[in-house]
Amino acid sequence: MVYREIENWIESAVPLELPTKSVHHYRMYERSLNQILQVLRRIKCLTYGMFLITFTTLVLYLVRDVMTVHLISQQASFPVRKRPGFAAAIQMEFHQECSPQQNIIFTKTHKTGSSTITNILLRYGEVYNKTQLLYKYPSSTEYKKLVPERLLTGRSTANIFAQHANFDHGFLKSHIYNTSKTFTILRSPVSQFLSAFSFFEKTKLYPADTFEESIKLFFKSHGHDKYLTDSWFCKNCGMLVNANSVDMGFDLEGYVKTEEKEKFMSDFLERASNTWDLVLITEYFDLSLVLLKRRFCLQFEDILYLRSLERIKKERVEEPYTLAKIAEMQRLDIALYDYFNATFWREVEKEEGIFEELAIFQKLNKQVQSFCVQGSRVGYQGTYANVLSPKGRENFQCIAMNTRCLNFIRLLEARDDEAVDAEDRGKIALDYTDPDSLNLNQIIHLDRTENVIDLAYTNRFRF
Repeated sequence: MVYREIENWIESAVPLELPTKSVHHYRMYERSLNQILQVLRRIKCLTYGMFLITFTTLVLYLVRDVMTVHLISQQASFPVRKRPGFAAAIQMEFHQECSPQQNIIFTKTHKTGSSTITNILLRYGEVYNKTQLLYKYPSSTEYKKLVPERLLTGRSTANIFAQHANFDHGFLKSHIYNTSKTFTILRSPVSQFLSAFSFFEKTKLYPADTFEESIKLFFKSHGHDKYLTDSWFCKNCGMLVNANSVDMGFDLEGYVKTEEKEKFMSDFLERASNTWDLVLITEYFDLSLVLLKRRFCLQFEDILYLRSLERIKKERVEEPYTLAKIAEMQRLDIALYDYFNATFWREVEKEEGIFEELAIFQKLNKQVQSFCVQGSRVGYQGTYANVLSPKGRENFQCIAMNTRCLNFIRLLEARDDEAVDAEDRGKIALDYTDPDSLNLNQIIHLDRTENVIDLAYTNRFRF
């Protein structure tokens, strides 16, 4: 319509009669107008052509996806939701001939992104009806030693363990069903120290003008030069210094007492490599999740995440002396990290097409985040807290991804502990009223079958 109006306007602008002396100018004028008309007609044709091509492409993609989903629903050997759609089609592109891992032991390490992994495993248990090895309600934030008396009333064995505890392989093997796989995650020890020093608010114990000065004060205050040489005690070092080694069951006392420290460490690394089936690396977090997906035969939806406990203000240390001092104290964790960082890349090299799958996962996760989240606010201890969208608050995956691990675990304990009666649950429900996190009613009743990837992409392409 627009092109026709322009043509009519141009044609009406051409005079019907001109004086003889103006013929030359008129012909130039006419040629210019004709050229303009030709260009406009070509643009019109191209526009129609592009519209036709775009429409045809969308129809072909739709037909392909419908056929793929039908094939999946008939032939797929991995779990498919009630209404397989876009997510199942994508999963089919990276399908492996394997069975999803049923029984899992996760060694939760401090300030490594492990809370995100725990959240993934808690959701995995809820979606696929797997039991969690839990403590009695209400559990402590930190149980250092695993003992049977602390376990959930009425449940002595389970499918998954994903909480903080000093690693006890024998205990966990006896309380997690057979054929379990064990994995953990490690972070560069200097970076982990800085994150833990900030998160656990050690600056309040060592007040100074700057974050770095506070760390220097920490080093000066307790004679840490004897640590790991004459003493295994380190004041205010819990969850801070060599925390990952301790989380994985390293014997600090035995290390200090032995005369052969290098052999002691190498023996521990050898045992660790035989104990943990997979060790992920925080610095390559998304790649680690895709590797976990492949090794445990998971689906894309199982490894989605929202950022958790990420600090808004990230403190920095720049002086080489301070960084070197941190590395010196963290030498056990550095040996552990270097060893498993090397094994991680050897495992990645075995996986054909893993980086293409990584790119797909990152796009999916970004789209799901856009669907679930509409903003942010300051949350727990100065960390980011997501504000969910209205649709995100109605979807189990969205609201579960956004729930702090401790709250998630407490709600599962309250639901599953036989010692908690209906009256107690009524009181517990009053403690969990954040609209952007799970509450007791949702942990009991909210539908788990809606695939959030399908919802995110349906929402994206709705006209």
